[in-house]
Amino acid sequence: MTDPRLAGHLTRFLGAGTQAEQLTRNVQLWRYERPEFISFATQGLSDLDVAALQPQELVCSVQPGQDGAAAHIVKTMLDMIIETDRGPLVTQLIPGKAPILDRTNIFGLLATSHPYLDDAFNAVTDDSGVILIQVVTLLPLTAAEVRQGETAGLDALVDTLEQTDPPLLNVTR
Repeated sequence: MTDPRLAGHLTRFLGAGTQAEQLTRNVQLWRYERPEFISFATQGLSDLDVAALQPQELVCSVQPGQDGAAAHIVKTMLDMIIETDRGPLVTQLIPGKAPILDRTNIFGLLATSHPYLDDAFNAVTDDSGVILIQVVTLLPLTAAEVRQGETAGLDALVDTLEQTDPPLLNVTR
């Protein structure tokens, strides 16, 4: 059973939440809303027996009005995790061979920490600070960003994203 601290943690950082969908293997998809962005997150992935450094939950945040993109990204990544029985590393580039969102230049994902929230968001901990659940943020990446990550490495990609400050939550960029 998913740790009861997860729901409060996600609400504290992501805003008011509502269950959006019941997914496979008792994983739920939740929608959260803040004025700056909309997020979709899993609840229940951390209960599954998959290879990962810590039990994980997934989050994708996008600009308001791009809900479908965030939901699609989280559901697609969940399907990949279930298929391979392996969660993503943080930080990990997940390239695609074609656009992962129709009519966009989004060709991959970066599994990372949330770019606009405090580091405390990235883990649900117990009272002693022991990590119970790792919260993995999925950032949509353009074809050029994926190429840079593949050719120059993740550090160079992250440096470029920090320096250029692209609108990371806009899947139409």
